Amino acid sequence: MTRPPARPPGIEGIPALRRSAPDPGSTGCHADLTLAAGDLPAAVRQLSDAGYFLEDIAGVDVTEGIMLVYHFDRFEAAARVVLRVIVPHDAPQAPSIATVYRGADWHERECFDFFGVRFIGHPDLKPLLLPEDLGSHPLLKGRDRRSLYSLLPLSRMVDVDKEPE
Repeated sequence: MTRPPARPPGIEGIPALRRSAPDPGSTGCHADLTLAAGDLPAAVRQLSDAGYFLEDIAGVDVTEGIMLVYHFDRFEAAARVVLRVIVPHDAPQAPSIATVYRGADWHERECFDFFGVRFIGHPDLKPLLLPEDLGSHPLLKGRDRRSLYSLLPLSRMVDVDKEPE
């Protein structure tokens, strides 16, 4: 496998609210960007056009909201990119990316099941693994939530106006 680039190709111009300093040796990620939910569809199309595939979508319930974590990579050379979107607990919704990556359908339905996140524009958002009449989302933490900053320490964050080195 070829050596990964200092900055993964195809991420130029993605409007990030926050960038985490890359540390592929410990995190496996070459870029880690937090986006506004509205910027997600364009960023995902850009990654798709640059040859990235979707690995997975995960949810994490933190005090700041529900953090959706999207992992992308390339076959040509390791260039793992993480996109994060935080949606509020009182209106947990994000744009669907299933029109760009068909495999996102399954992951979005799983996040809907376990966290109650509604993916706007999803072709068939219905429970995937849990009964339709369950009436709850089992991975919501309630009072036991931890802060995003205890999971992603500020020491790993860099100024959004500066590109990570």
